This record gives sequence, C-alpha cells and structure tokens, in this order.
Amino acid sequence: MTFIPNTLTIRKVGTKDTPTPVYSSKQSRAYPQLKNGKLYFYTNDHAPNFKLMVTDATTPEFSNWKEFIPEKETVLESYALTSDYVLIKDKKDVVSRIIAYDYNGKYVKQLELPELGNVSSMSYHRESNTVFVGLTTFKNPGKIFRLDGKTLEWTFFYQDTSVLNTSEIESKIVFYPSKDGTKIPMFISHKKGLKLDGNNPTMLYAYGGFNAGIAPHYVSIVASFINRGGVYAEAGLRGGDEYGEKWHQDGMLENKQNCFDDFIAGAEYLIKEKYTNPQKLAADGRSNGGLLMGAITTQRPDLFKAVVCGVPLLDMIRYHKFLIARFWIPEYGDPDKKADFENLMKYSPYQNIKQEVNYPTMFVFAGENDSRVDPLHAKKFVAEMQNRPAQKNPVMLFMEFDSGHGSGKSVAKQAEDMEIQWRFVMNQLGMK
Repeated sequence: MTFIPNTLTIRKVGTKDTPTPVYSSKQSRAYPQLKNGKLYFYTNDHAPNFKLMVTDATTPEFSNWKEFIPEKETVLESYALTSDYVLIKDKKDVVSRIIAYDYNGKYVKQLELPELGNVSSMSYHRESNTVFVGLTTFKNPGKIFRLDGKTLEWTFFYQDTSVLNTSEIESKIVFYPSKDGTKIPMFISHKKGLKLDGNNPTMLYAYGGFNAGIAPHYVSIVASFINRGGVYAEAGLRGGDEYGEKWHQDGMLENKQNCFDDFIAGAEYLIKEKYTNPQKLAADGRSNGGLLMGAITTQRPDLFKAVVCGVPLLDMIRYHKFLIARFWIPEYGDPDKKADFENLMKYSPYQNIKQEVNYPTMFVFAGENDSRVDPLHAKKFVAEMQNRPAQKNPVMLFMEFDSGHGSGKSVAKQAEDMEIQWRFVMNQLGMK
C-alpha cells in the first residue's frame, strides 16, 4: 500500500498486479490498515472529525467502503486493531480517551485509564497482541502502559525520570468566552494554595494555527517558573485541532482575527479572575505563535507587561515572497489577491505599528539560518518599533547565528536559550 497525498493506491491481495488507485481526493485523506481480510480506512472524507470505514480486502475500491465508526462530535484521533477489539482514541474537551468496539462495530466500553491523565499515543504490537499507550500528566513525565489486546488489562511498562520538583504544582482546565461568545479551553498551572489577589506573575502561551492544538502535558521547563510563584496558562485558540477541522477553519484565512480575539480574551479572563494584572502578565508564542504575539501586542498593548516573540511572521503583506512561506497561503491567504490583502492588512503586525504608542517590553528572537520563517520579519519589526520616539519600553532583538527555526539545537543550546528567555520574563514580572 502506498499513500501519496490525497491518492491511495493498493495492490490487491493475492495478486502481482500493478498498484491501482482506489481513493483520490483534493480535500480529504485516507489511511488503510489490513486486519482479518478486511481493510479499515481512517479518513476525513465528508467527516472533518474523522471516521473509520471498512471493506473486504478483495474489493478495496472507495465505492465499496462502508462506515464502521461514523463521525461524531468528538475528534477521532487514531485507532488500533487488536485480536478482539477495535480501539478508538478520540478527544473530548481537549482530553483524549480510549473506547473499545467489537469487530461488528458494537460499542463495548470506554476504558478506565490506569492513572488520571491524557492519552498521548497508542501503538499496536501485533506479535504480542499488545497496545502500548502513552499517558501524560502535568506533574509527571510521560508513562507507557501495556494494554492487552484480548483482556484489555493494563500493566505498567516504562516511565521517564525527572529531577524537577512538581509536588506542589496543580493544574486544571477552564473555559472562557471569546469576543464572539465562543468557549475557549485553557490550562492553568500554579503552586498549591495560590491566592487570587490579582498580583501573581503570569505567563500566557498559545500557538493558534495549522491545526496544532493543546493537550495535557508535563510542565517540564516551566516548573521552575511555577515553583517561584508564577502562573502558567496555555490557551487552545481557534486555528488549532482542539475541536476538529471546523475549529481549525475558524482560525484561518478570513477568520484569523478569531485567534487574536481568543488570546486577548484569555488575558482578560486571567485578569478578571484575579490571577494577575497587566503589570504582572507576560505573553509567549513562536512561529505562527510569533505572529500571534505581534498581533496581540499591536492590538492590545495595555494588557501585557512583557512579550516573548519567537521566530515570528510579522510582515503578512510580503510573507509569501520569502523561503517556503508560499506554502502557507492556504492558511493565511494570498496577499496578491485583493480580498486576502485587505484581510491581512487589518492584522499584519508590522503594518499596524502605531507611531504614538509605547508598546510593552518585547524580547524578539530569530535564527539567522531559519529555512522556514525568514529572520527579516523579526529584524524589520524590531527596527520599526525602536525607531519611534513614543517607544520608551525596550524592544530587544536576539539573533541566533548558529541555529534556524528551532529544531536541531543541542540540549545545551536549548537550555541556554531557555535561560535567557525566562530571565527576561522573570525580570519583567518582578520575580527572583
């Protein structure tokens, strides 16, 4: 079997025929698995939240596919075929779960997880009839459990170790209304016994694009910030995958402003609920999240004390002319087209810098060898910010001359960069 983008070709079982296409689409995808003479297809064809379809292996053509697990309100993320069960991993309100069906498509039960956490991965090992399930929590590094494919019994397999102290950290999920009333999920982590006095140093992070969403995960590098009294919040903005493809579409192209509104509403929520105040609130995002940082800084500078803006897109009128950015036109739009140009001009951070505004202190960083987002975005944005008499707060540019978009850095270099960024944040928020 071969999957070429949007075209699935299969050599029929028991033959030496040349592989022939059995499925083709410009909008949808399909991924096959063979089990007991049946082909199962994980697909979003006419199902933005995905569904599972099935056909006999001797008749693999799309016209023969039948629904096995229909599309639901929850997002079907992956599945595993064991000896006795079809195990579905779906996502409800940003948290994953596993549901078992028999091979007649009949619901069996939702599995009780061995520990409270989020299902981060699920991989089937055929020889042992075992599903290896990754489980993540905020306080502990990832664990892996064995799930017996016949009895559905759990056994512990492996856990990472960590030197971080997370014993006093607690996390929760909240839902707050955005500008248009849409409920946005947000994770909040802090030390136990936090006083909601409106004076806690707080960091709000988000990405908001390209169908990449949030899920419960180990606090890891932010543990030091939290243990020093910080509040760390992560918002699941529209543009991500929190509630399926529609959630993604509601934060792209002409709907991109929804992402910025969602983030701004998250900041307002943290202030309203007395977690923090504008003089104690920092914002963080990189890449597409760097665009988010540029937009929220130019749109609502009154909300933030400091902003960390990493490897960002900031000139959305010319973004498509540099490096590989033309491939992102389906996400942002084509500035060479009038309607897209007018939409992009409304929020493009570089074009929306106001001469008379003193913007929050910013730490903008970029990689000189970035092959995705040209560092010119960071350079010209910072130059324009600095070249205005009204700008009293520092706007700093940190250039990495030995790195690119972020991947490939040594562990030592990653640690050095994180130290620099967190020193900036803690200094701005009055932390030790």
